[in-house]
Amino acid sequence: MNRQPEEMNRDLPTMADSESNLEKFPHSEEQFRLLVEGVKDYAIYMLSPKGIVTTWNSGAQRIKGYRTDEIVGKHFSCFFTAQDREAGKPKKILEIAAAAGTFEEENLRVRKNGSVFWANILITALYDNGGELYGFAKVVRDITERKKAEEKLREHERLAALGTTAAVFAHEIGNPLNGLSTSLQIVSKFLAGSADPVVEETLEMSRQELQRLTTLLNEYRSFAKPQGINTEMTDVRQLFQEVLAPAISHYEDCGINVELEFDANLPLIPVDREKIKQVILNLCKNAVEAMPEGGSLRCRGYQSGDRMIIEVADTGTGIPDGLNVFQLFKTTKPQGTGLGLPIVEQIISEHHGSVHHVTELEKGTVFIVSLPLDGTK
Repeated sequence: MNRQPEEMNRDLPTMADSESNLEKFPHSEEQFRLLVEGVKDYAIYMLSPKGIVTTWNSGAQRIKGYRTDEIVGKHFSCFFTAQDREAGKPKKILEIAAAAGTFEEENLRVRKNGSVFWANILITALYDNGGELYGFAKVVRDITERKKAEEKLREHERLAALGTTAAVFAHEIGNPLNGLSTSLQIVSKFLAGSADPVVEETLEMSRQELQRLTTLLNEYRSFAKPQGINTEMTDVRQLFQEVLAPAISHYEDCGINVELEFDANLPLIPVDREKIKQVILNLCKNAVEAMPEGGSLRCRGYQSGDRMIIEVADTGTGIPDGLNVFQLFKTTKPQGTGLGLPIVEQIISEHHGSVHHVTELEKGTVFIVSLPLDGTK
């Protein structure tokens, strides 16, 4: 059926209709402003040629902590660490961006509350039609989690390399140590009762140093080549008694009082007996060494929800602030290997548990181990 031109024209939009429709949509600049304002994962803002903050989006507030009215009009150097400000880095960055057109880096930045985070920063210089610089556009993304993941990957790779060299290290060092130890024992027996006291003292010091090196080697091999765990239902209190029984007399001679505090009717838990005994031994050994003048060693065990909590507490010297005792080869003891606590952490992790400590200088330290009652996470 043919339609008349008048009827067709009635279906076409008029100029008035078009103008009405356009009024429903923001202009392009307003659209862009709304787009930028809605981005919450990126800090997007403008700087004047001198580095003064002129705009601020919701992502910038979320990442850096400043509200718009708190930051607009202030210099962007407040986002830098004190070291970077002293080095004049804010000014240098803008100079590079102005000369090259852009500047990009991954570095540390500071939030309003003073906390530091890793950021990916992109600065773009803005010029007008006459080539005059009228400001900078800055986009910042918080990449702290990515950096943590990268660091964790590097640590895993490092530990894998450590494990690869463990067998060679053990062979090349272990056999000579055994030979030296045997030779010293033979010499000591041969000279027993007839050697000069200085010679006997030297032999004893040599024996102790060999023992220390052997301990270091064994701990290194244990950490670098972790084996699977063989779990069985175990009474944790009994494990403590087995570990502490041979050492009680020595602890008492050192002026250390040992207390065992385990809740009645504690359930058995699935653990590798030998590995948990190693955990107990390392924690108690550390505690005793932290009390050279004597003190109290308290071992506790109790149930909390679906977890078994084990505490080993001492009244010793405490751990200095900033020292990560679970980091390889970190120790405050002159004769320490720095492997005991990393081994503890590794074993507990294999059991889907966790370990942390609470410490106060000159008052003591408590190591707290949490293990799942059912052996799962």
